[in-house]
Amino acid sequence: MTERISVNPDMSFVRSLLGAGASELKYCYQCSTCTVVCPITPDGSPFPRKEMVQAQFGLKEQLVGSLDAWLCIHCNDCSTYCPRGAKPGDLMNTIRAMSIEHFAKPSFMAKWAATPSKIWLLFLIPILIIGAVIFGLHASTGWSFMQGEIVYSKMVPVPVVDMIFIPAMGFAGLTLLLGLMGFLKSMRAQYPRGPEGVSIVSAVMGAMVDIFSHRRFKDCGTNQARTGAHLMAMYGFLGLMLTTTLVGVMYYMKQFGMDVQVTPYDFFHPIKLIGNISGTMAFLACVLIVTRRMSRPEAGKATTFDWTFIWVLFFTIVTGFLAQVFRVFELAATAYITYYVHLVLVFFLLAFAAYTKMGHVFYRTVAMVYARWSGRSFIQPILGGVPASGAAAEVKEAS
Repeated sequence: MTERISVNPDMSFVRSLLGAGASELKYCYQCSTCTVVCPITPDGSPFPRKEMVQAQFGLKEQLVGSLDAWLCIHCNDCSTYCPRGAKPGDLMNTIRAMSIEHFAKPSFMAKWAATPSKIWLLFLIPILIIGAVIFGLHASTGWSFMQGEIVYSKMVPVPVVDMIFIPAMGFAGLTLLLGLMGFLKSMRAQYPRGPEGVSIVSAVMGAMVDIFSHRRFKDCGTNQARTGAHLMAMYGFLGLMLTTTLVGVMYYMKQFGMDVQVTPYDFFHPIKLIGNISGTMAFLACVLIVTRRMSRPEAGKATTFDWTFIWVLFFTIVTGFLAQVFRVFELAATAYITYYVHLVLVFFLLAFAAYTKMGHVFYRTVAMVYARWSGRSFIQPILGGVPASGAAAEVKEAS
């Protein structure tokens, strides 16, 4: 006998979904084509059909804490084959963005990141911080760093850069931790660990293999071509992080009297090569992603949340390259201004990871690990206190 449950539809949440990128949600008539064609959906209450039901009834708590929304890799096979054009893939993408916004702390900064008219406030923070530091260092000396050889550490010494960015990274780590703790609590309520779950070590190792190989991307039909771009973006970004770390390590080794070379490096220095190769990979990845999203409808709808991250990453790379070019051609004013813009963009990218699409790297990783640990492929989510498979025969709107 099918059990009956009552829910309280959040119609304001439905309206926010429609306005945030899932505007075709109302066309869904629950044919389940999306679930049938999905190449990666697990057994037992598969996605994205149930997310379409939950969205139509405004079940906010189930959606923002959804594990399956993060297992979805937005291949868009579901949207391509949907007979009604309801675009389930866009809904899943929107859920991920709203999940980050929902769990982010403090919440007002997440609102800024998600609102086109307010996102400039987040950019204003590094603009003022870094600008004030540069002004404080050089206003009394007449901007003498502009004279002679262009060396960016003359404008902002490495220890000063660390004094700016280490607290920024600490802020990012703390806010991400707070958000992920809320996300984990929600997942545990909906997907309690079952007997098929694996050890945490096995779960982490399995998730890492999936992430670094992107092997699930290769199961896609419609959007399989994006696999290469995503891999280049990931490895390019990791290479740039490695380059930055090596530059810092070499600088402090020099300060401790070790015979090592510090910046600026010549073009064929190993650290410079790692940075330029990584930057080129990330640049090409951004170009491919932007081109595909603008020219291929099957790539899915890109929202402000998506575009902000792509463009910030793109211009971070571009300003990094241009800073090298202007230094070589001895265009001091242009070079230092470009480097200042580069620092602002890097600060935004890293410090506000908990509020932008940068955070999806961490949320998706946690979800992939949790899915293996909990045995997600063999268990069904809980809705209203009972398993979803037997709970949805009748949903009564509360008065």
